[in-house]
Amino acid sequence: MTAQQEPEPQFEAESALQELVRAGLERLNAENVARRIWERDASLWKSDPAVQQEIRERLGWLTVANTMQERLQEIEGLVEAVRQDGYRYAVLLGMGGSSLCPEVLRLTFGVAPGYLDLFVLDTTDPDTIRAVEERIDLSKTLFIVASKSGETIETLSHFRYFWHRVSERGGENGAHFIAITDPGTSLERLAHDHHFRHVFANPPDIGGRYSALSFFGLVPGALIGVDIKQLLARAQAAMSRCSASQAAADNPGLRLGAILGALGTHGRDKITFVLSPALASYGYWVEQLIAESTGKEGRGLLPVEGEALGAPAVYGNDRLFVYLRLEGDDNAALDEGLARLHAAGQPLVRFQLADRYDLGAQFFIWELATAVAGIFLQINAFDQPNVQESKDNTARLLERFRSEGKLPELEPVVNEGALRLYGRKMGEGKEDLDSYLQAFLDQVHPGDYIALMAYVQRSAVNESALQALRLRLRDRYRVATTLGYGPRFLHSTGQLHKGGPNNGVFIQITGDVKQDIAIPGEPYTFGILKEAQALGDLFALSAHQRRNIRIAIGGDLAAGLQALAQRLVPVERQGDG
Repeated sequence: MTAQQEPEPQFEAESALQELVRAGLERLNAENVARRIWERDASLWKSDPAVQQEIRERLGWLTVANTMQERLQEIEGLVEAVRQDGYRYAVLLGMGGSSLCPEVLRLTFGVAPGYLDLFVLDTTDPDTIRAVEERIDLSKTLFIVASKSGETIETLSHFRYFWHRVSERGGENGAHFIAITDPGTSLERLAHDHHFRHVFANPPDIGGRYSALSFFGLVPGALIGVDIKQLLARAQAAMSRCSASQAAADNPGLRLGAILGALGTHGRDKITFVLSPALASYGYWVEQLIAESTGKEGRGLLPVEGEALGAPAVYGNDRLFVYLRLEGDDNAALDEGLARLHAAGQPLVRFQLADRYDLGAQFFIWELATAVAGIFLQINAFDQPNVQESKDNTARLLERFRSEGKLPELEPVVNEGALRLYGRKMGEGKEDLDSYLQAFLDQVHPGDYIALMAYVQRSAVNESALQALRLRLRDRYRVATTLGYGPRFLHSTGQLHKGGPNNGVFIQITGDVKQDIAIPGEPYTFGILKEAQALGDLFALSAHQRRNIRIAIGGDLAAGLQALAQRLVPVERQGDG
């Protein structure tokens, strides 16, 4: 078989790792995994009958591309109607599985002439909400209220705010809103009660993170002019290549799943994505898919997205690199960097994409591969038990705010003006900022990862400062790093943080809100909601004995992040030369 004919994905690694994958493929064949997946045999993941029933009710993603081909007219009718009515903007109000695929499509394909410009709002940060509102004309904006459960607190808070803002202008509010949700949810009832323009009832047998090829991904994609028929056709072609009759080695989804599962259970559990520049945002979606699907029962695969390539010396032996290479893109630097890493012994999975629409195939292949990796990890790849913990903590804190008019105040262990640090006591003589940070980072060991959890506005300036901090930490401690914005990451990597292995070192970063925004009908603001979510997440991490600190930056956030980077990374640890 030539390199051109080799079934995707191509796997390049030393012989010992190749042997692990070969054994994994043999296992998949021996256990008839391909056939059993398509037959929706839930015993592949769990033996408990009740859990198996729950799993069977989450496998609709296997055939949703076929279902959606039959619903294209419904989507196209909505798109044509809002274009005819002069709408120019769309704002998606959603979190996690409701928001990440639409954002990938917007950043990958842009906006076709004559279609709606899409803004994805998946945060409770008031400054971000205000920035979105400043970029749209409310009279020409369609709001997409997207939630599988219909009860997502962020999404409903967004709805209340923008419904109020549109109401202030007069006119028929409902024409500015559509909903995407499961049949029978409270959101579906709310949409009918408020006379929304349209309600898309999504197939209910699909979990949020597996919903890219359903209404949740396709409706926003169609509104910006993506040819969703072609996107689905690429997914259906991948489905054919991943059919029950294909041997595991020739089945892209099973082949990739065997690589992820076999290597992940033997220490290569940091799945590091390297993406052609035009595909850079794909990491947002696949990060949630892998982290939320596999991070539970003390096991899991860590997706590492957005971490720029470094020299071979900054990586340990816990990495698996995945390269999505788009034909015709500017890939020279990535090709060169990965060649050096491969020569240094790092394993690499390579996909070659002919054009952007091959993302349709990638959505399906990665969904199948993640489900297969779950078989190797012996976990249920379709639930998210620890996500609810932070939600419950947030609800309790908001209830306390309703009764007492304030949230609990943490006591800083270090207060240095613009930088305040919260965490557990690290011992005598550790109360100044530098020594405390050194003592905290002394807990980082090979095989760990450092997670930056930023409850701040996701702006270009903040992103640049946080990425610089992230890379300094990676290069200094030679461990994988992740960067997530709160509360967005709670619907993504948050499950892995609490439910996965205890190999994360967590740094929560908060900043001042410039101008808060009231939530109509609630006694609290978006700023209070965001703070409750940050505290709730911190309490959940501590309850699971995760290593964590909280750093509050006052005043100029970008300057504070730069100062923090200088304080964090130059700290020399005992024993380092």
